[in-house]
Amino acid sequence: MRKGRRVRRAVCGGVVASTLALMVTGCQEGVIPIDPAAQPSATAVPGAPGAPGPADPSAPASHQSRPATAATARELHAGDYVLTAAEETASFENSGGTDDENSDSAAVRAQVAACVGVPDYNPSPPLDETSGDTFTSLEESGFQATSRARILPARQISEDAQIVTSPDFGDCYRLAMEEQLAGADENGYTYEIVAVETPPTPRGATALVRTSMGVSDGYGTYGYVFDTIYFYVGQVAVELDVMNIQDVPPRDVEQGLIDQIAGKLTNQ
Repeated sequence: MRKGRRVRRAVCGGVVASTLALMVTGCQEGVIPIDPAAQPSATAVPGAPGAPGPADPSAPASHQSRPATAATARELHAGDYVLTAAEETASFENSGGTDDENSDSAAVRAQVAACVGVPDYNPSPPLDETSGDTFTSLEESGFQATSRARILPARQISEDAQIVTSPDFGDCYRLAMEEQLAGADENGYTYEIVAVETPPTPRGATALVRTSMGVSDGYGTYGYVFDTIYFYVGQVAVELDVMNIQDVPPRDVEQGLIDQIAGKLTNQ
C-alpha cells in the first residue's frame, strides 16, 4: 500500500504536469460561448447534451447574471470556478493544489493547435488563473481529481473551443502526449499510451478526453486511466483532471464533480 501511494504521487505529478501543458491550460474548450452564433460544432464528441449544471447558491451575488464583457472579465476570479469541498466531494480528502505549470506548455499547445488546423496559435495571457486543491477518494484509493481555471478574453475562448472540438483533437493530443512522456522521467518512471478516446460529453461539460496508459518502474507496470473534462463558459475556462487506477473513474461520482463546476460557471 505504501509503495502504491508513492507510485500514485509520482505518476500524478509527472503525468498531470504534462497533461496540463498539452491539454490546455490555454487550449481548453467551452460549453457556452458568449456569442451562440460563433459556437463551433462539437463533432469530436457526438451526443453531448451541453447543458450546464445547477447554479451554485454559495457563489458571490456580484458574479450572478452579469454579461461576460471585457470589462466584467477583469472582475472575475479564477478561484471561484475550481473544484472545492462540498457535498459532491464528501467522500474525498483534499490537500493544497499547485500553480506550477510545465515550462513547455505554450509550445505544446501551439503544436496541438497546428495539428488540428489552427496555425499561428498565440493565446492571450489569462486575466486571472489558479489551480484548485487535489481531492483523493477515501473509498477508491486510486481515484484523484484536480482542477484549474483561467479567465480569458472572449476571442480566446472561441479559438480554444475551435481547437478542442476539432475531430482531430484526440489524435493530435495523443501525438503530443507521446512526445511529452517519451523516455524515463526524473523518478525513473516510463509511460506508454495505450489509448486516447473522446467519449460522449458529460452533462454540463464541453468535452471529455480519456487517456489509458501503463506506467512502469523497476518493479512492474501499473495501469491508469486519466479523464480530462473541459469547460468553456462566458470568459471562464476550466479543466478538470480525474485519475483512477486500472478502471474508468466511477461515472456517478465524476458527474457530481462536473456538476459542481458547471453550476459555478453559470455565475458570471
